[in-house]
Amino acid sequence: MKKQKLKKLSLILMKKQNKEGFTLVEVMAVLSISVFMLLISIHPIQNKYNEIAEGIFWKKFDESWMRLVTIVPKNGQKGNVCFYNDKAIFVISNQEKKYLYYPQGLHLYKYQNIQISASGRVKADTVVFNSEVTKLKYIITFQLAWGDYRIKKEKN
Repeated sequence: MKKQKLKKLSLILMKKQNKEGFTLVEVMAVLSISVFMLLISIHPIQNKYNEIAEGIFWKKFDESWMRLVTIVPKNGQKGNVCFYNDKAIFVISNQEKKYLYYPQGLHLYKYQNIQISASGRVKADTVVFNSEVTKLKYIITFQLAWGDYRIKKEKN
């Protein structure tokens, strides 16, 4: 009699254990839905990150340019801004160099070299960037004479 009661009790306990928790199929379904949702959200997050990086680049560009056109005539030196495929280099009389790397998705149209004379004058020139992130074309026009520039944004 005790054996029968123990068997019944063990069967009841086994049934209760099976009803608690999740099956492997349920766990896999939840994990696959979670991964799918994560993959959907990564692209917009990456785009937003690249937009912010592009904005930071333009602020640093402006700071570097203003510093260059302020220091060069003050010290009677010459300056250059060299636009390469991956970076812009701000140079003061071949002594001081500042490297400004382009963010991901921002591409230079063609190599340019902007010179600043010892008096602070700049020859008129244009530099063009294309952005994959914002889908804009940035046209930087350097004004003749004093170191001023304008950025015009156009849709690609």
